[in-house]
Amino acid sequence: MHEQDESIKGFPYRAVSGGLLAMFLAFGVGRFAYTPLLPLMLERTGLAVDMAGYLATMMYLGYLSGSLVVTRTLASFGATRMLGCGLILLVLASAAMSGGDLFGYWACVMFGIGVSSAMVFLATLSLVLGVFLDYGAGWLTAFLYAGIGAGIVLIGLAVPEIGQAASWREAWFFVALAALLVGILCLFLLRPYGRKQQQGQSTAVAWPTPGAKRSAYYLIAAYFLHGFAYTIGGTFMVAMLAEFPGLQGQAHSGWILIGAMVIPSCMAWPFVASRLGEVKTVTILLALLALANLIMVAWPTQSGILVAATVFGSTFLTIPGLVLGRLAKLAGSQKDQITGLATILFGIAMALGPSVGGYVAKLTGSFDRSLFMAAITLLAAAGISMLAEPTKSVEECAAAIQGEA
Repeated sequence: MHEQDESIKGFPYRAVSGGLLAMFLAFGVGRFAYTPLLPLMLERTGLAVDMAGYLATMMYLGYLSGSLVVTRTLASFGATRMLGCGLILLVLASAAMSGGDLFGYWACVMFGIGVSSAMVFLATLSLVLGVFLDYGAGWLTAFLYAGIGAGIVLIGLAVPEIGQAASWREAWFFVALAALLVGILCLFLLRPYGRKQQQGQSTAVAWPTPGAKRSAYYLIAAYFLHGFAYTIGGTFMVAMLAEFPGLQGQAHSGWILIGAMVIPSCMAWPFVASRLGEVKTVTILLALLALANLIMVAWPTQSGILVAATVFGSTFLTIPGLVLGRLAKLAGSQKDQITGLATILFGIAMALGPSVGGYVAKLTGSFDRSLFMAAITLLAAAGISMLAEPTKSVEECAAAIQGEA
């Protein structure tokens, strides 16, 4: 059979399609299925809000642990095999969530979901980032995050209905079935890139431009703060919406709105970044995300919440794609190592966010202080990201080197 061999002169459709499905699975299903199911679990299992935060933290600890293991073993194990194992674990763990009713059991399963998310995510980056950089568009990485928005919308529409008609257990089983079907297609699309990695030799150099490491470290610091702040809203958004008059029973609609906004934003902002630059675009997005958190506090009406949800959905998932795409461009041949480091630190931040946010919410009796804390953190991240703008762009330095040659 003739093997498809995408030319870098043409748009990398297969890499984008497989990457979109991988993001749908790793985050839209693996991570954010918990958010629309949380109100139902709080209502029917007696789960306390701080314990719900700890469950989310276990998932993020699993993501962190998985990131550490994958970063150390990806080169020897192989990205395609890592992707396959991650998909299998995601299906099994999602199905396991429908069984048992003890906090300790749920915590272990959520940890497994987090591990699978890291495996799928990092394996996918290893497979497609080089393709995007060869095409001259590292910002395409942010485009993949539209798959997460699709996951949020589809899972957000389905699981509350299934949960109300049957139970939260059947809703988790549906999540597992969706992961199985989409995972088969995802592996089919991305598998050829694993063979090309084994056959090809990379000609990229590590840290090809002056100041690249400095820019990368500032960007990673901003990324860490973003990870801490966005998981507060990302974990408790539906539960927060359910507290507002007129939204009881419809809170999941706000989460679906967020997911719906992710899709066009992950298509539009990457093109803005291709003109303005990834770093400047990330700074703008961090400031807008801080504004979304402040709107939730300062404008506690149905209109205000809808505005906040729209801004939140339009910003929070574009940031990781732009950051990781920029880091890969800065690091050259060290792209797997630097994106792995960024993912590990991001995992630490995500593990802290829900626990701290849930504890503060329980202590104060509302989510206002948690949201305000998230907003201040995001503004600090925006300030740090401004320092990541290099004096000379990677593209200018590359052009200068080619001119000298």
